[in-house]
Amino acid sequence: MLKDHVISQIQTLTTEELMLIYGYIELLKSRPPKSAVYPNNAHLQVREALKELKNSLSADILTARDERI
Repeated sequence: MLKDHVISQIQTLTTEELMLIYGYIELLKSRPPKSAVYPNNAHLQVREALKELKNSLSADILTARDERI
């Protein structure tokens, strides 16, 4: 298990190295978690832009193509 391996490695470190590791841990804990599912709420902007469509998106694309021909 990764946690056990990390703990065994930590036990071999010097005091100075432990202080560095502690600093990294505090830095990681102080950062806000990033949203991996919907970064920057871009999906809401897409929904807002598409809600004005009368037909489906694919039907509107086909209509726009037909108009250009």
